[in-house]
Amino acid sequence: MKRILLAIFVLLFVSGCVDKKRVLNIQNEGLCSAVVATLYINNIEVKNGDESFHITKEEIRDALADSLKDTGCFRVSLDARAKESLNVKNEYQLDTKAVLFREKEISEKNIFKDEERELLQLIISLHAHNKTKELTATTKSELVINRSKILGFTITQEQKSDKQTVLTNGTKKISILLKEGFSEL
Repeated sequence: MKRILLAIFVLLFVSGCVDKKRVLNIQNEGLCSAVVATLYINNIEVKNGDESFHITKEEIRDALADSLKDTGCFRVSLDARAKESLNVKNEYQLDTKAVLFREKEISEKNIFKDEERELLQLIISLHAHNKTKELTATTKSELVINRSKILGFTITQEQKSDKQTVLTNGTKKISILLKEGFSEL
């Protein structure tokens, strides 16, 4: 009898897994064969909608710099530079705005099981500009996580890797959009 109860409990516990919406692996490496512009990362503004889903300016700056460099289209500098000193042809200041949003919804399926749906969202806007030219790009990256809670037990949250997934996908998407924008200039 104990074995049957133990087996039922283990089965219920294991079925309370975390299910994440499939996330596309965005490829932005090697989009250009030559550097199109030099970008000086200037201002970074972050608006956090939830304290438990927090990304720092430094994390955004580093992920953005890496994604832009990976395209092969941009030379990226973290040093600030005055707008007047930029080469009009191919040097730009880059201002960044990031908005973070987290939404959590809990629904009771039955007396033993609760389901939790969590949406993590990052909206990134870039504004590249010099004395004569401007370019703006905006994108959204999101991750939907479904969790089950059975008999009060839940799986430990993987918020750090979830945050990294949303950030990486957002910066890769925006680097692709920026490359397309520079192609049209």
